[in-house]
Amino acid sequence: MDNTRPFTLSELPAVAGDVAARLIDAGFTEAPHLRQALALAEEAGEFVGAVRRHYGMARRTGSREDVEAELADVVITAFVTAHTMGIDLERAVGQKLGVVYTRGWREER
Repeated sequence: MDNTRPFTLSELPAVAGDVAARLIDAGFTEAPHLRQALALAEEAGEFVGAVRRHYGMARRTGSREDVEAELADVVITAFVTAHTMGIDLERAVGQKLGVVYTRGWREER
């Protein structure tokens, strides 16, 4: 990936393919679907921990930058997981948004 220019979210599917290939090259070949599902759960947990620290709900403090970095890890890992599992995440998110916007929203009181 070219780190000399700004990154755009539209590049995530291609980046996910590159990261998945690098994992395979590094020897992470056993049960890739399971590995990625577990990695996604792990990253989500790290994000929650960063949020807790940032908002004073943990024994030590944390920065907003930590929260941002951990959320970025969740997004990247979600795309790598989707790539590994053969899921078109852009299509899946688009379909899910179609469902989300048909749900009722909380009424004002």
